[in-house]
Amino acid sequence: ALRIRTEEVLPVFESLGDVRHAAITKSQIADILVMRGELDEALRIRTEEELPVYESLRDVHSIAVTKGKIADILERRGELDEALRIRTEEVLPVYESLRDVHSIAVTKSQIADILVMRGELDEALRIRAEEVLPVFGRLRDLDGLAHLRFSIAQLRLQKGIKRQEDLQAILDDLGKSFSISHKLSRVDGIAVVGNLLGQLLIKLNQHDAARIVLGQAQAAYGKVGQPDEAARIGQLLKQLSEE
Repeated sequence: ALRIRTEEVLPVFESLGDVRHAAITKSQIADILVMRGELDEALRIRTEEELPVYESLRDVHSIAVTKGKIADILERRGELDEALRIRTEEVLPVYESLRDVHSIAVTKSQIADILVMRGELDEALRIRAEEVLPVFGRLRDLDGLAHLRFSIAQLRLQKGIKRQEDLQAILDDLGKSFSISHKLSRVDGIAVVGNLLGQLLIKLNQHDAARIVLGQAQAAYGKVGQPDEAARIGQLLKQLSEE
């Protein structure tokens, strides 16, 4: 894939003087390099070869997208402060000026991801629950809602269960994420969310509900090619039936 883009696609756009599609191809090359773990070269391409083109074209949307991808690489390299600064000061304001509500919400969610890595759980939870979740709800972004509800539940668990209300909120978030995953036929979501929800139901001694949820999660793990996880849940279900 890298050879084709580098040797067969990019030279054509360059020979035609098509700077936009040349920049897009370089972005795709950088994507492959990121997947290969070649972060330094991917970062160089984005900052030195891709971004300047969009700046010269005054394509503010593509500039924001590219800076977001630069922030992605910085996160992978552990440069969290700079990644946070870029998302907060350079990416988010652009989407706000364009009134791109979905990209605003996604960027805020990415900001929350960085805050989680920095250990700032309270602010990350506030952003996801108060600023991102309502937008995904209004936009009816079901896939986004399923992922967001699950991530909110994980954050609540990380913070610890101090009150009954905390536990109920976690169950509510996991239940809604699980339901949406079923609605979308997202077997990966059914597997991961169902696994966590089922284990939580066991701790609450709701064994009948746990069996149903874990059974669905086990089947889903089998469909996504994770037999070890399916077998582990099978052992858990066996223990439940013996109790």
